[in-house]
Amino acid sequence: MSVSSNYKEAKEKYELKEKAVAYYQENGVPQKMEEILNSMFFDNPEDVYGHLANYFEKFIKPPLITKLTARQVLNGRGHPTIQTQVYCKIKNTERVYSTCVSPSPNSHLMDNAKLEEREADDQRKAESVKMAISYIGDEISTKLKGMKPNQQMEIDALIGLYMQMIKEEEYARKQLEEVEAPVEEVKPPVSVSPKEKKGKERNSAKGKGGKSGSAVVIPEEPREVFVQGAELVSAVSQAVCVAGAKSLELPVYQHIANLYNPEATQLRMPLPMVPIMQSGKAAAGKHNCIKEFMIIPSPGLSYTQSLDYITGIYNYVEKTLSVKGGAAARSVCETGALCPVFDKPEQGLDLLVEAITAANLTPGEDMHIAINAAAHEMFDFEKGKYEVTTGQPKSGDDIVDFWVELMSRYPAIMVIIDPLRKQEKNQWMRLCDRITERCFVGGNRIYPRASLLKDATLPDPIMSGASVLAFENLTHVSDLCACVKKMEDAGNQVILTARAGETQDDFLADLAVGMNVRFIQMGAPNRGERVSKYNRLLQIESELEASGKLAPQVDHEFKHIALPDNEEGELGAAISPTISPRKEEGKERGKKK
Repeated sequence: MSVSSNYKEAKEKYELKEKAVAYYQENGVPQKMEEILNSMFFDNPEDVYGHLANYFEKFIKPPLITKLTARQVLNGRGHPTIQTQVYCKIKNTERVYSTCVSPSPNSHLMDNAKLEEREADDQRKAESVKMAISYIGDEISTKLKGMKPNQQMEIDALIGLYMQMIKEEEYARKQLEEVEAPVEEVKPPVSVSPKEKKGKERNSAKGKGGKSGSAVVIPEEPREVFVQGAELVSAVSQAVCVAGAKSLELPVYQHIANLYNPEATQLRMPLPMVPIMQSGKAAAGKHNCIKEFMIIPSPGLSYTQSLDYITGIYNYVEKTLSVKGGAAARSVCETGALCPVFDKPEQGLDLLVEAITAANLTPGEDMHIAINAAAHEMFDFEKGKYEVTTGQPKSGDDIVDFWVELMSRYPAIMVIIDPLRKQEKNQWMRLCDRITERCFVGGNRIYPRASLLKDATLPDPIMSGASVLAFENLTHVSDLCACVKKMEDAGNQVILTARAGETQDDFLADLAVGMNVRFIQMGAPNRGERVSKYNRLLQIESELEASGKLAPQVDHEFKHIALPDNEEGELGAAISPTISPRKEEGKERGKKK
């Protein structure tokens, strides 16, 4: 070997050593190695390499999103929904950081919709799921690459803008199709003889007055039509939220709590609002006016105690119904609630009171009742009235009296959801004026979805003491947090509700705890996709107790929604806090005892 070649090889080795020294010094490796080796000798750990790994863990780079994948899976009803996975690069390795299955959104159709309407709706939703999966695996994955999974607000804003772009493109496409569509030939108007014209005018006059005339009914607002693929917003937001929690080594509920209120040091368990029975317009029997018969445990009970009582009450009702109606009476709906045949609302309410009493609880003190009236479903547009039971229509004023009288006979009722259509604002406000001193009047349909509600102007006066919010479609975590804050600031208790097409994913439980909501609707303690959320709340309560972060529940504070001075004019009633009559009644009973 020549001298020149030896010199060249030595020079290359020297340059390589210089690069290695610069590389290690640039990353502080010698200093860190010296520090840990010196300290480890005195620490004398049992697991040497574990000790080294823990030390260097502090210096690793944060995980960054590398890609998102999505696939079609089934929800609890056997319908298609989205499973989303977030991949991150950590320690030079790509790993799955979260796998989430989103619930399918509720249908805009009523429970008694025609079969062909349901089939068309299911087909539309299935196509939308496929479109969302395509978007997630392609453009959304590309847009999020290189971002930190804990950048929740930035990612939510990005996917929101993306869906807005898709919506605008869809609108432009439809406009172009309308312009290019062939113009139909306009037919000349059919001539009407003077005699026929007079006859029509007479018939019209008869229709306007007297018993033959129909009531003037304000129609339902058109339901929002979502662009195909809208489900990706909630699906991606959920998956990123779970991945962000993992990247910060936090429980999901704590990560959400930090997003919702960074200053909070304690968290509170939500009160479960549990549907025990489902009835209503679409169910068998003459009864129409209560769709869901629900129970709510007292704030004085722990969640673990509450769940024991809830399952006991559910099993009591199930056994009672099966004794009277056989095995068929034990059938359940998609929320897990039992589906008995009732001819009047008192049958369901009496059975709930009986079951609560059988558990050695006092109705209205230890366990309360909530009802979902779903007034829009029992409303007969032809008659312009509410069909409380088959053959018993009631006007808006009559239904107000009906609810007040029913609640006077069943004082354990603490929440009523959608007692009237929101279009009948005066009647709604009259009902609020009469019952909100001891009851939360809630709305499932009086407010838009959370993504719109957070920027919307609330009605004056506020039309509810409780708001039903859901995590679905175009709603992401950041929007829902903002919306919960807004409604609580407006004096509303928040009811976070599950969807009809739920999955075994338990993200909703973490969401409720993290946002400190008052009530959560997960369905009955039946069916796996419902029970998984109850079990997750048990785990969360145990973790919060062990860490000393469990805040006690506070008593209910009812806010009276009063009628304005001129109820036919602009409604401008104020919301003023009042002392709960339930507390005073309880004190009086205690004195008598």
